[in-house]
Amino acid sequence: MDDRAERIGRNEVLFREINERLENVNAAFTALSKHAEFVCECGDAACLERISVPLAEYERLRHDPTQFALVRGHEDADVESVVHSAGGYVVVRKHPGGPAELAASEDPRA
Repeated sequence: MDDRAERIGRNEVLFREINERLENVNAAFTALSKHAEFVCECGDAACLERISVPLAEYERLRHDPTQFALVRGHEDADVESVVHSAGGYVVVRKHPGGPAELAASEDPRA
C-alpha cells in the first residue's frame, strides 16, 4: 500500500470511529427520527461535511468493515468503489489489499 492510500485509509478510519460515537448518541433519539447525522467518512482529513443516513442503513453498512459512508462526490476510485447510492451520500467499499486490510484491522467493532 502506498503512502497516499494509507493516509486516505487512516483518515477514513478516524471518521468512522467518530461516527461510532455519534451513532450511540443518535440511537437515543430514534423515537424522534429514523435518520441520523454522521460525519463524512472520506479520506480528506479537512472534510467535516455531514450526511444524513437512516440508522438501519448505517448499521447494515457497518457489518462490512471495508465499507464507509461518504458525501456524494467524495469517493476516490483509486482506493474504493461505490456499492450503494442514496440521497446525498454514497456507501463505498475499499478495494482488496492494503486499504481493505487497514479498514478491517482498525474496525472498532472487531
